[in-house]
Amino acid sequence: MKKINNMSDLEKKAIKVINGMLVVWPQSNTIESLEIMGMVPTFNGCYAVNNATVCWMNHDEAFVIPYMKEVMEVLQNNGFTEKHFYVPFSNWDYPKFEQKAWEDLRREAEEAWRNAFVEDCKKYCASKGIKAISDENMEKCFKMPEKGVEVEHIYFKTTYYPVINSTVLDCVAIDKLGTYNMNNGKVVFVYIDGKTYVTKGYKIIDELREAGYKEGELFVPFSNGEAIVDPFLKKKWDDIKK
Repeated sequence: MKKINNMSDLEKKAIKVINGMLVVWPQSNTIESLEIMGMVPTFNGCYAVNNATVCWMNHDEAFVIPYMKEVMEVLQNNGFTEKHFYVPFSNWDYPKFEQKAWEDLRREAEEAWRNAFVEDCKKYCASKGIKAISDENMEKCFKMPEKGVEVEHIYFKTTYYPVINSTVLDCVAIDKLGTYNMNNGKVVFVYIDGKTYVTKGYKIIDELREAGYKEGELFVPFSNGEAIVDPFLKKKWDDIKK
C-alpha cells in the first residue's frame, strides 16, 4: 500500500463525493441518489468519523475513505477539526460506480489495521517486559486463524476463535496479552503479536514464564478430545509434536 504523506496523496486515494452519486444499500436492496454538497460550505476544513469511515470537506469538495491512522495524521497535521455530520458509505452502503475502488480501499484499510495492531501489541509487551520466545518453540505451535477453527466432539460441534479477535488494543486485549493457560497436556498463550497460539505438552511453560508471561483464565482449545474439521488445519495440528 502506497503511503499517504500529504493532502494531495490522501485526496487522490479517497472517493470524491458529488451530488447525484448513486449509492447502493444492500440491506434493503435499494439505490439512492446522494445529496451532500449542501452541507459542504458549513463544514469546510472539518472531518467526521463513523463506523471506521472518515469523511472530510476541503475547498468545497467532499471525500470519503476507510479509517486509517495515517489518514487521521494527515488531516490533523493540516488543521482539520473533528465535527459530527453525515458520513457516506459508513453503514454498509457503497458507491454504485466506484464499488471496486471502495472495496479495494476497505481491504487496504483492514490490512493496515491488522499491521498497526501487531505493532501496538509488540510495543505494549516491550513496555511490560513480555518478550519473544525461541523460533524453535514457535514452530511447534498452531496459530489460531482469525476466521476460527471448526471442531466437533461426540457431544458438540462449535468454532474456536483467537483470544483477541479485533484490531484494537483496548482494555480487553491488554488484559490477555502475555498470558497462558494449560489443560490436559495442551497449552494456549497470547503472544507479543496479539495472536493466539496452541501447542502440545508443557515443555514451553518454563520459557513462557522466563519471557514474562503470566498464567491467566484462557480457554484451551483442542484439550477435551475435539477433532478439527478442516483437513488442512487438522494436518497442521496433527503434525505438531510434543
